[in-house]
Amino acid sequence: MRRATAGLALVGLIAAGCAAPVGDPDAGEAVPRPRPAGTFYRPPVPLPPGPPGRLIRSEPVTAPAGVRGWRILYHSRGVSGADIAVSGTVFVPATATPPGGRHVVAWAHGTTGSGDSCAPSTDPHPLNGIEDGAPLVAAGDAIVATDYEGLGTPGPHPYLVGTSEAHSVLDAVRAAAELPGTGIGRSFVVFGHSQGGQAALFTGELAAGYAPELRLLGVAAASPPTDLPGLARRAGALGYGVGYLIELAAGYSATDPSARLRSIMTRSGAVYLHLVEDGCNDDLVTAYTGSTVHDTFIRDPRTTLPWSTGLARGSTGLLPARLPILIMQGARDPIVPADLTAAAVRRMCQGGDTVDYRLYPGAAHNVVPSATDLLNTWITARFHHDAAPRTCGVAPARH
Repeated sequence: MRRATAGLALVGLIAAGCAAPVGDPDAGEAVPRPRPAGTFYRPPVPLPPGPPGRLIRSEPVTAPAGVRGWRILYHSRGVSGADIAVSGTVFVPATATPPGGRHVVAWAHGTTGSGDSCAPSTDPHPLNGIEDGAPLVAAGDAIVATDYEGLGTPGPHPYLVGTSEAHSVLDAVRAAAELPGTGIGRSFVVFGHSQGGQAALFTGELAAGYAPELRLLGVAAASPPTDLPGLARRAGALGYGVGYLIELAAGYSATDPSARLRSIMTRSGAVYLHLVEDGCNDDLVTAYTGSTVHDTFIRDPRTTLPWSTGLARGSTGLLPARLPILIMQGARDPIVPADLTAAAVRRMCQGGDTVDYRLYPGAAHNVVPSATDLLNTWITARFHHDAAPRTCGVAPARH
C-alpha cells in the first residue's frame, strides 16, 4: 500500500529540529519564536496523583479540514521520578475509526529551546510544526506529539536527557488513548528529528520496561544525537556552537540540583544565561554566536563533573534486537556530523540491532524532506508487520 503524500507543501513550512541562527544556510531550518504558554499549561496545585499517562485535561486546537486536534495535559514521570504534568497535541483524521483502532505515530520534536514559550503545542496551528504531519494524517494515522518535560509546563526542561524524553513520548501515547472518540490504539511507531531523534531512540530502549502495555513497532530517527560527548567536542568549532554547549550543560543541570551552571561560567559568559528559560533556541544561540568556550566558561562542562558524566549518559545505547530502526542522516549536517551517526550505527549493528541506515549526500541537518518517501513507506511497512531491512552500512539514498 502506498502512503498518501498530500500536504507536502505544508511540510516545507515546518520548523524542523535544532534551529540554527538566522541566515545560516547549512542548517536548513526555520526558527521557533517565543509564544506565551497560557493557563492550560498550569496543572492543579498540588497535582492530584495519577499513573503515568493519565490524562489531566484536553482542549480542541486548530486543525486543517478533515482533521481533528487537541491539546493535552497528562501525567508523566520526571527526571527525579516525581509525578509531573507534561503537555502535547493529538491529531486524528475526521473519519470512521478502522477495525482494531488507529495506528499511532508518536512525533518527537527537535530543539526549540528550553523556555515554556517554546513548547510546540503553543503554536496556533500546531500540526504545522510536525514534520511529515500532513501525509501521516492523510494516510489515516493518528499523531501524538509531546512537548517534553518542562516545556510549557512548570519546571526546567532536561534538554537531551533521553530518559525524560522517552517518558514524555510514551506517556503521551497512553494519554491520547483516553481521548474519547479518537479510536487510538496501542500499536505505534515513534519518529523524531534531531533532539527528537535521540528521544525516539531512547523510547525504543525504554518502551518495553516503562510501558509494556503499548506495542512499539519501529523507531525512525532523523539526524539523531547519538554521542553527546562527541557533539559537545565538535560544538566549539561552530561559530554558533557555544549556545548549543550551554543548552547541553543546562539540560543536565535540570537533573541535578548541585550542577549550578552559572558557577562554572565567566561573568561575561553568564550575561545571557537567562535566555535558557526566558527565550527560545534561536535567542540563546544568536546571543552566543562568536563566543568561545574560553570566553564563556571558567571550567569547561565537557570535562568537568558532573556535566561530563551527564553527557555520557545521554548517548544512545542498544535497542531490542527485533525492533526495526530507520536512521536518516544528511552528509552535510554541521550540527549532528554524519561520522558520529555512522559510528553509532556500527555499534548498534554489532550489538544486533535491526538498523536501516540512509545517508543523503546533499542534505544538511534538515534531512526529512529528502527522506519523506522512504520514511512514509517504512512506517507503512511497520504497521503491516512487513520484514524490516537491515542495511547497517551506508545504504544508497536518493533525493
